[in-house]
Amino acid sequence: MKYSTLPRAIKGFVAAFVLFTPLSFAQVVLPQQLSFDDNEIEATIALTNAIEVDIKVEFDNAVGLNASNIDISAELLLPTDLSIVNRLPSSLVTATSGFPVVISISPKPDAGFAFEGMAMVEIYTKALHFNPALRIFRSHANGEFEDITQLTAAGSIRSRGNTGSFSDFMILMDLRIPEDVIDTKFARIEQFVADHSSQISPVIMSALNAQLNFLQDDITNADYIAALSVVDTLIDLVESCNGDFMADVWRSSDDLVNVKGELLTKLHTLRFSLRTL
Repeated sequence: MKYSTLPRAIKGFVAAFVLFTPLSFAQVVLPQQLSFDDNEIEATIALTNAIEVDIKVEFDNAVGLNASNIDISAELLLPTDLSIVNRLPSSLVTATSGFPVVISISPKPDAGFAFEGMAMVEIYTKALHFNPALRIFRSHANGEFEDITQLTAAGSIRSRGNTGSFSDFMILMDLRIPEDVIDTKFARIEQFVADHSSQISPVIMSALNAQLNFLQDDITNADYIAALSVVDTLIDLVESCNGDFMADVWRSSDDLVNVKGELLTKLHTLRFSLRTL
């Protein structure tokens, strides 16, 4: 019997079966449109007739930014796929059935690509309706996905974040309590600064620690307006640093920690969360 002669209910079952079998979700898709222009990348990837994504990446200052140095692709996976689930920070963070897409931006290790400071990554898709709980997450080197959201907007969903390194990106549903998200983001900032203190000048380190102490007090006391002001001060402080005061370069060999870019990424997404309360 041909598919066209099947009853409507069976057609729906067959369509769903084809859509949700693991084999149909294991395909890596390359961009149908891809452009590199100065410090910007734009790509469009159509994974199915219903799922298409536009990707934009902007750098303040990049070297070796061209198609031969950077691979961009997307993969459609089941929302319950362990390659996603095992890398999520909480059971309250989940992939959506409408857009279980992992976007990979992977500079080739042996290429001459590098950038300074922070990069902006924007994902836009009509496959999802806007939901205020949607966030953009990043996973570096197959690690845990981390919320890097700086902006979400309707249309159908446009999500923007920052990064100081590259690997995988997803739009995920985050149903965690907002105050818990803020606590988590602050803890990540505090730990990151402590882990990379040797790559930060003593004078900047002293200023960071002073402001982080203020920030911790404000968050503990749930004074989020004061906390937002401290975060703005921290962003200004980090943005004023060049490579003499704070390591600020990431390159495709992944042998350098871009402290400035990563710290700004964490501060910007904390500011986003504070503003959404």
